[in-house]
Amino acid sequence: MMDFVLAVMFVALMIFTVVMVVIFCIFQAVPDTLIQCFFTAFGAEGGFMAVIAVAKKFTEGGKEDE
Repeated sequence: MMDFVLAVMFVALMIFTVVMVVIFCIFQAVPDTLIQCFFTAFGAEGGFMAVIAVAKKFTEGGKEDE
């Protein structure tokens, strides 16, 4: 499931970046708050997924030693 979420995040990131470039080309300005919130949310989601992956590897590793 994490691979699917990462793929969706990557596609959304690319679409968002292209849209922001187009908006800048049209209006010569971008919504800074929207950009900051978008990347904060995606950074947090990526961080949570990293913590889950590390915890999963850690708990699986502990079971193998028993």
